[in-house]
Amino acid sequence: MLRRSAFPSVTALVALLAASACTQDFDQFNPLPSPGGGGGGGGPTTATSGGTGGGEQCLNGVDDDRDGAIDCADDDCGGFACVAVPEGWQGPGILYAGPDAADVDCPAGFPRRVDVGGRDPIAEPATCSPCTCGAPSVECGAPAVTIYGNDACSGLNVTLPVPAGECVRFQGSFRPDSYKGEAPDVARARCEASGGEATLPPPRFGTEGLVCAPGTDSGGCAAGEACAPREVDAPFEPGVCIWREGDRRCPPGFDERHEFAASVDDGRGCTRCTCDADGVGCSATLTFFAQTGCRRPTATAAFDGACAEDIPSAESLSLEVTATGTCRPRGGNPTGEIEEGDDTITVCCAR
Repeated sequence: MLRRSAFPSVTALVALLAASACTQDFDQFNPLPSPGGGGGGGGPTTATSGGTGGGEQCLNGVDDDRDGAIDCADDDCGGFACVAVPEGWQGPGILYAGPDAADVDCPAGFPRRVDVGGRDPIAEPATCSPCTCGAPSVECGAPAVTIYGNDACSGLNVTLPVPAGECVRFQGSFRPDSYKGEAPDVARARCEASGGEATLPPPRFGTEGLVCAPGTDSGGCAAGEACAPREVDAPFEPGVCIWREGDRRCPPGFDERHEFAASVDDGRGCTRCTCDADGVGCSATLTFFAQTGCRRPTATAAFDGACAEDIPSAESLSLEVTATGTCRPRGGNPTGEIEEGDDTITVCCAR
């Protein structure tokens, strides 16, 4: 199982304020226009109050206009409200759920990017290196020759084994009138297979979850609360969100539930490379010699099952057996798929 490492630990963003006493729940949180807040163009209402230079920045935990009120406590931040973050949850933040989250910019005031997993893994197949087969290791059967007393491979005959690689001397004055040699059978053939290594494209989700969260503690709220915008624009999901590892039920006031996989089970790979030895065979070649001891070759003949009548005069002969052909590689094909892992992240948003 491949663990997505971009998601921070459960405690990493609790610094945004773990819940305790609450003064306002999301079921009492009605979206209102932000004074001077941006709409079209995407992103939440701006973290700035909308005034001219030196106005209150509503999510930085600083009294920017020096009027004694910070962030949500400042009248300039009418587009923001205090949000109670339930115990054990992280937040607040704004959620993007769609393709290519890496291309989505978090707006001003929300610089912290939190990868909360995804859905619908995209199964890009593995790339498999080609399968290859080494030179065949072949064991050939014992060749044999059938000698005939008459021409055209007829009449009395006898089948005799011919030792491969040895010099055989003709005995006496006997000479056959014709003969037929069969190619030896393959007793055993094997090729060493290689290749089929898998190269896996990085797993990715068709729908990726991204939370943009404030980079510092916001102010102007009671303990256990954080300042958050009342309105959120596309491409982000409507409403301010909280999140937590595991398959969780949403707390009251955060009724829009999103569940993402925090990991994937990557079963991609390549089928094993094998070698088909059906194309490997054995051949035999008979060589005649004018002298004993297999000296002075005079003619050669293949053991191909054909009748041989023009037998040269010879004092000795030898038989050479060789392997022919090559193995055919098989396998090395992409296999498997990606599935969502058991680890999940729940994101709950208030509309």
